[in-house]
Amino acid sequence: MTDAQAVPDDATIRDLGDGLVLRRSTSADRERIAEFHANTLLSPDETAPLERLHYWLLDMLGDEHPTGRPGDFLYVEEAATRRIVSSVGLFSATWTYDGVPIPVGQPDVVSTSPDFRRRGLVAKQFAEIHAWSDQQGHLMQVIPGIPWYYRQFGYEYALNLEGGRLAYRANVPELPEGTTEPFALRPLEDADIPLLGDLYRQACARSLVAVPRDEHFWRFDAFGRHAKSGLASDHFVIVPQGQPGAPVGAVIVARSLWGTRLGVRFLEITPGTPIVSVAPSLLRALDTLGPPAAARTGKPYDSILFDLGAEHPLFDAIPTDLPREMKPYAWYVRIPDIPRFLNAIAPALVRRLADSPEAGWSGDLRISFYRSGVRLRVEGTRVMAEEWRPEHAEDGDALFPDVTFLKLLMGYRSLSDLQYAYPDCVVESPAARALLPILFPRRHSHVWDPT
Repeated sequence: MTDAQAVPDDATIRDLGDGLVLRRSTSADRERIAEFHANTLLSPDETAPLERLHYWLLDMLGDEHPTGRPGDFLYVEEAATRRIVSSVGLFSATWTYDGVPIPVGQPDVVSTSPDFRRRGLVAKQFAEIHAWSDQQGHLMQVIPGIPWYYRQFGYEYALNLEGGRLAYRANVPELPEGTTEPFALRPLEDADIPLLGDLYRQACARSLVAVPRDEHFWRFDAFGRHAKSGLASDHFVIVPQGQPGAPVGAVIVARSLWGTRLGVRFLEITPGTPIVSVAPSLLRALDTLGPPAAARTGKPYDSILFDLGAEHPLFDAIPTDLPREMKPYAWYVRIPDIPRFLNAIAPALVRRLADSPEAGWSGDLRISFYRSGVRLRVEGTRVMAEEWRPEHAEDGDALFPDVTFLKLLMGYRSLSDLQYAYPDCVVESPAARALLPILFPRRHSHVWDPT
């Protein structure tokens, strides 16, 4: 293969034996990595090549992407043929946890040729990915992956992924006779980018875990993606009819249908504008986008999916117009060094305690994971975490099996939820019973994939 010959030798990480070599991608690998995954990373009902995946990867590995880099992928190459047989990506970003910046690594785009599966190639790449992530200072890794699979690499479901509400075309209200449409959609312009950034920050403020985005990202998202990428979207601002220079919100819509649904990726309304007043016009405007998207996709259009997470102000404003709830899936989360992570988010923990009825409490909380654990030390206005190992299975103020503590830490489940689901999730001391729900309350998160 011509592109394979262009890969320099210094991209080689190590020989895996059996004629296979582990390598790191370079700019010369851009096309071949995109081609490999587009022909391999398929659901049972999909036909290769996946055009939406191919062009998304070309964007991610290109020079213009604000977060992707040409060296973001590992791949296993068959030495004799120079053919890629397995590959994994690692994307880097800064997320926030209750406002505290957290460096995060996101393994993604994981696939292996059918004739090379069940040889442990993904496991070998994940070991490399985790070391690579640690070198970059990432405090956690996340992946939106297939059921169960990533548990074997130390991951646990601990953040909501996607979810939302569905409006069927029959739910779109008609404009009352003799009235004028009060709001309309206008295509986003470059001058609207600061507004979009402000609205996105407004959305992030409702989410315990979020991913900040700067104006560079929004310009790329709105104007820079390949038209055939699976993340290609149409960006609009919402304007009062007859006042095109005064936007009151923004909405981002997937360019192609998701099955038979028009997909809404983002929606925010400016403060001071009642969302219940905007919603009917918004539904009617979105409904007009469905037929053109259907024509491009070659599938019928029957509904609007507001893929805005489990909670959103729109859902409270017009619940009867959004009759079907779409349950979220979940992000896998891996935090290899929990004391380090807890020390990083200590400002959030201090703030929660200071704002609670237990303000002023000082002492130690020993949190056991049965074979390991962490001591959380509270001293006045300081919270510090350090490694701690239980001597006996019953040791600790609170005990969490395996990596279930991640669900509590990330606000995904409450302490009572975990005690209900896991008989070996045990709270032993009155202090832990009082303080853990304060330090780690259940909180909504909607994390928009930063790629």
